[in-house]
Amino acid sequence: MFSFFKNKVDPKAKLKKILLGYQLPSFPAVVMQILQKIRSPYSSASDIAQSLSLDPGLSVKLLGIANSAAFSPINKVENLTQAIALVGMSQLESLVLGVGVAKGIPKQVCQWHDPAEFWLTAARRAMLANDLAQILCPAKESECFTAAFLQDMALPFLACHRSEEYDPIFKKWHLEGGDLSQLEREVLEWDHAEVATWICSEWGLPENIALAIKDHHKTAADDDNEAFGPVQLVSILREDESNNGVDEMIDRAEQEYNIPEEKMQSIIEPSFDKAKDLARMIV
Repeated sequence: MFSFFKNKVDPKAKLKKILLGYQLPSFPAVVMQILQKIRSPYSSASDIAQSLSLDPGLSVKLLGIANSAAFSPINKVENLTQAIALVGMSQLESLVLGVGVAKGIPKQVCQWHDPAEFWLTAARRAMLANDLAQILCPAKESECFTAAFLQDMALPFLACHRSEEYDPIFKKWHLEGGDLSQLEREVLEWDHAEVATWICSEWGLPENIALAIKDHHKTAADDDNEAFGPVQLVSILREDESNNGVDEMIDRAEQEYNIPEEKMQSIIEPSFDKAKDLARMIV
């Protein structure tokens, strides 16, 4: 159980109540085994490649990502060992974790939830957070990538299994913008960030990632802020192309993190372009 949980929270009981009895699927065992191998200091690239080969679907995705615009290889990556060398261990863990989570996320289209749009926005957040981390916190690039990619992981569950109460919240957020967490707290006793931490706990995801997800709607001005700046900034992005939150994000980046508008503009378009391949490959 995560150290930041209060009052002996039981994530399983909380999720069952919030999702009206829906049982969260188990995190894929083979993905967890691969993650353990990646985290082991005794694993070589060939050891990890062998573990990855046990999941053909994951192997194909990783090769596709390694050959995508996200990594822009000089030569075509033809095997898993080459892919691992190109991607790097920390980024590999992020990608494998993302694929594992994607397997458990609802894939049906629900009111205010379209899987293709959801994952494209998640990929945009991840790629942009990675690039922003190079400016704000270079040592945390992969962590920012993962937390940004997964920060809204609870929304598909809420859209599909708590729709009666949640649809009005989604509608207001998509059409009017604003802080989703604040909109949720106006009518509910919890928000999607908190629900996501319960999912992280149930799936055994890293605590540092869960913490960044928990705090992704905080701001740089919060005294107890523990989330990463890039993860907070990209949380403003929404799926609606006509009201996607980009202008709000640019303004906040300049006001809170002193990143000039010109700099933000220079990294947004390339990040969004790379995100198209990532979204297509990872889910």
